Amino acid sequence: DYFYSLLDLPNQCSPDPCHKEGTVKCEDLKGDFYCECKRGWQGKTCEKDIDECQVQNGGCNQLCLNKLGSYRCSCYNGYALKDSKMCEDIDECTESADICGEAHCKNSLSSYECLCDAGYMFDEVRKTCQDVNECEEKLCEQTCVNSPGSYTCHCDGRGGVKLSQDMNTCENIIPCVPFAVGKSIKSLYLGRMFSGTPVIRLRFKRKQLTRLVAEFDFRTFDPEGILFFAGGHQDSTWVVLALRKGRLELQLKYNGIGRVTSSGPLINHGMWQTISVEELERSLIIKVNRDAVMKIAVSGDLFTLDKGLYQLNLTVGGIPFKTKDLILPVNPRLDGCMRAWNWLNGEDTTIQETIKMNEKMQCFAVAGRGSFYPGRGFAVFNLTYVQPSSGNETKTSWEIEVNAAIQPATDTGVLFALVTGEASVPLSLSLVDYHSTKKLKQQFVIVALENTVVSRLAINLCDKREHSVDILLKKDQLSLKVDGIAGENELSKPELEDSLSILESALQSVVKTYVGGLPDVPVTSTPVTAPYHGCMTVKLSNKALDLDEALYKHSDITSHSCPPIEAGQ
Repeated sequence: DYFYSLLDLPNQCSPDPCHKEGTVKCEDLKGDFYCECKRGWQGKTCEKDIDECQVQNGGCNQLCLNKLGSYRCSCYNGYALKDSKMCEDIDECTESADICGEAHCKNSLSSYECLCDAGYMFDEVRKTCQDVNECEEKLCEQTCVNSPGSYTCHCDGRGGVKLSQDMNTCENIIPCVPFAVGKSIKSLYLGRMFSGTPVIRLRFKRKQLTRLVAEFDFRTFDPEGILFFAGGHQDSTWVVLALRKGRLELQLKYNGIGRVTSSGPLINHGMWQTISVEELERSLIIKVNRDAVMKIAVSGDLFTLDKGLYQLNLTVGGIPFKTKDLILPVNPRLDGCMRAWNWLNGEDTTIQETIKMNEKMQCFAVAGRGSFYPGRGFAVFNLTYVQPSSGNETKTSWEIEVNAAIQPATDTGVLFALVTGEASVPLSLSLVDYHSTKKLKQQFVIVALENTVVSRLAINLCDKREHSVDILLKKDQLSLKVDGIAGENELSKPELEDSLSILESALQSVVKTYVGGLPDVPVTSTPVTAPYHGCMTVKLSNKALDLDEALYKHSDITSHSCPPIEAGQ
């Protein structure tokens, strides 16, 4: 009965007690049932989901996502499933080649970066590299010029500063070679006034007729200039003692009739010598080191009677009228030195006192050949470099050949430059102490066309030696040599030809030649704006440039004398 009663029991799997989603099948156990669960389900009725992620993260490498009855592995951003469990980095740069536009794509774990060259910034919207304007970041102490991907700082050389080591701030230009610029208080410098006006004017008044006696020690390397004038006004009676081609020249005017006499040894050898001029009854005698070199017969007196007094004007280092009114015009500027002077046997304490008070009236205690540039000012000339075209040539030919013998006191300064009326600098030859593109401190001699360095040569500018610097420029040629070694050209041939054509067109208009410094040009118009400091002699097309012939020269630049380098330094 029992058996039959079991058989009669209703099917326990109907209706199905098992959770449908989690069950494979239901088994009727006659009075009970068994739910066979699918993988990932458990419980009497297979109603419970197994969280596989609880055990060893489901074997997933990164993320385990539990699902009803199952699970799946997933990856963080920037990773993809390699198989069902392992994740690997996605290389976005190869997946989508254009992801960074014009920038460089750099893959990294789970991500990527768009990189631009230094000085550029990535624009995410345009996918381009935009130039960073570093000048807005106020990195430069003085003037900043932005350029694609970079920038340069400039310091006002005319204000005595140059770029310092960090290439952003400015520092003072300080001499690295000391010159013995000490002056002698017992000396009188004749070259102080570039205008050629006298450095001293005296007026003698005597009750009885007096004759001129003048004696002084004198030293110069200058071949031409005026030592002194003595006499009355321009149309009466006077004498002028001058130098021409290194020898003494006497110009005299007696009763309206002029004469010029020149003789004697070369005296512009830079050594001290005694010179005297003596007025006798009927003649003038000129002596060098007590030897008579000229004796001139005259009729008349240099002292003129005026209002009952005999009067004489005496001017030193210039004349009291225009030099074109001399019998033979002469360049009055004389870089010479006088000492132990004696005018009319008189004791002169006032001149001595004035000189003692004014250093600019004194000479260097020791002087050699050359011109000395004190790191202030410049000399400017009106010169032409264009040869007139011969007949059928349409283009004019031009050539610039400069030789400078330099002994620098500082490592920064302009030796030679051409400047246009618009204040551009089509050509410059300078000393500088850094490499502008590599931004490294190193001393160079450079040639620049406008603001571009076209040739440079590394050199020790502070070695106390004299260096010879040569440049030659023609239509399609540019060369720089320092001590015979050729400079390195920075431009390709086409670039150089472009730059030289700019120079050529500047030469067709008005250019002025500057030596030892620049006028007020923009600090960015040329690499160096500082004045040169040191000794220098310049030749143009093999002819010495005489600073006394300049249109203008700063009075502190000495045209024909240079102090030595300090001993024992």
